[in-house]
Amino acid sequence: MRNERKIKWIALVVVGLLVTAFAVAAPRVNPRKGKVFYKKYCRVCHDGAADAPEMSPMTKTMEQWSRAFKADGKVESHLSSVKDKTGYEITEQDLLDIQAYLVQHAADSDQPATCGN
Repeated sequence: MRNERKIKWIALVVVGLLVTAFAVAAPRVNPRKGKVFYKKYCRVCHDGAADAPEMSPMTKTMEQWSRAFKADGKVESHLSSVKDKTGYEITEQDLLDIQAYLVQHAADSDQPATCGN
């Protein structure tokens, strides 16, 4: 009986440590920051007035935005032009935040972007 309790307690501790480890290891994304970065660094070219096509979260579906942000997607190929136009080098974390914002407010999302988003 006492060994059963000890085993259960140890199992509970191990599970707790694993959950904590995964939570710490997972990249944290901040869609609010993503919105700020999107407006500051992406809309510079994608506002409809520049050479680049007009883009907003509603321009694509969640899956389309996710594909665009993959390592071989379209977003990566434009990072140097963002730096040239804005002087800011977008970090990997910035990209994760921007992607989170765009996916969260994509055309087929639960919260599609409106004029205020």
